[in-house]
Amino acid sequence: MRFLHVIPSVDRRTGGPVEALRQIGTLHQELGHTIEAVSLDPPGSPAVGDMPLPTHALGPGLLAYGFSPRLTRWLKANGRRFDAAIVHGLWQYPTHAARVALSGHVPYFVYTHGMLDPWFNQRFPFKHFKKSLYWRLHMRRDLDEAAGVIFTCEKEMERSISAFFPFQWRGLVAPLGIAEPPGDHAAQLAEIHTRFPQLRGRRFLLFFGRVHPKKGCELLVHAFAQVAREAPNLQLVIAGPSDAPYLNLLQKKLTQAGLDNRTLFTGMVTGSLKWGLLRGADAFVLPSHQENFAIATIEAMAVDTPVLISDKVQIWPDVLRCGAGLVEPDTFDGTERLLRRWLTLPEAERVNRKHAAGACYHERFTARQAGITLLHELTARLRSLRGNLETSENQPTPPHAGTNH
Repeated sequence: MRFLHVIPSVDRRTGGPVEALRQIGTLHQELGHTIEAVSLDPPGSPAVGDMPLPTHALGPGLLAYGFSPRLTRWLKANGRRFDAAIVHGLWQYPTHAARVALSGHVPYFVYTHGMLDPWFNQRFPFKHFKKSLYWRLHMRRDLDEAAGVIFTCEKEMERSISAFFPFQWRGLVAPLGIAEPPGDHAAQLAEIHTRFPQLRGRRFLLFFGRVHPKKGCELLVHAFAQVAREAPNLQLVIAGPSDAPYLNLLQKKLTQAGLDNRTLFTGMVTGSLKWGLLRGADAFVLPSHQENFAIATIEAMAVDTPVLISDKVQIWPDVLRCGAGLVEPDTFDGTERLLRRWLTLPEAERVNRKHAAGACYHERFTARQAGITLLHELTARLRSLRGNLETSENQPTPPHAGTNH
């Protein structure tokens, strides 16, 4: 089959949707399907050159919304080359462009990537007001006319039902997964010690992802400040892109706690350096307030690193069932308890959690499992749509109103 992925940007600094596209697209390509992507990145962008899939860069769009008549024209001209389109994300123009250009001609699916979660409505009331207006203007129809709205787990779909009304979208669940981590373990660890010599011989907790209030970074900084004195050999590594004002806020809190020399902000890391940090960490920590799937959590488990997460990371039941880490509420007390519980575990138990993390990845979250599940869900929905269309076409034409029999 031929699938087109539509996404605002393929820049990996924008977070999870890009990683999902790369994993899904690569696996489907390996299974013999034709995969292309279209984005609003500028032509010649390094992010486009880094993509493992053919990517049409049509940007930039106008403002953060990404308004782009060029994208709409391209979809109208090229959409029929594909059996279906998969649109990544909400609240930006590419989702609306897909409906305008494809609805009634090419089935399109929308991957929400957690963007329908009601947490955003509660945390950002003004943004919720703007989104409510946009819901009535465009987004409701953008989702209702889609062949399916894709969620990564049942909990995400259940929570999203209460986000906006009215709606008639049709949901389906397809978990994400990642490919087997690349590279040489020893070489990756050597690279992080070369790049960050202060980590050599030290235990460190790793936050890896976009440094954003949604991720609970303030909770983590507070909790680390509470436990640091009891674990003098422990470092905190915060790896990922961030906005300067929020980064400054976190750094100020750490300075006030006297922990500048025990905290490392790396900025964006990729490739072998990223995998080295994930492999070398004592544990991965994500006290997020909202997380539909958290690919970084899966990446950590894939290299046998236990995960310490909040109960707002929607795969927390899997983590507990597998024994792959610890789970607590997304509060100051909950995050502090998360770190204390980990630090007081016996060494043998921490080793057991490492083995359980790797087993959990292989059992539940490989890219092949996820890609095949998604492919099954997509093709089943497409067959259903074709069947409904054929049935309606074979129905006798109803008589005109007022005709006598």
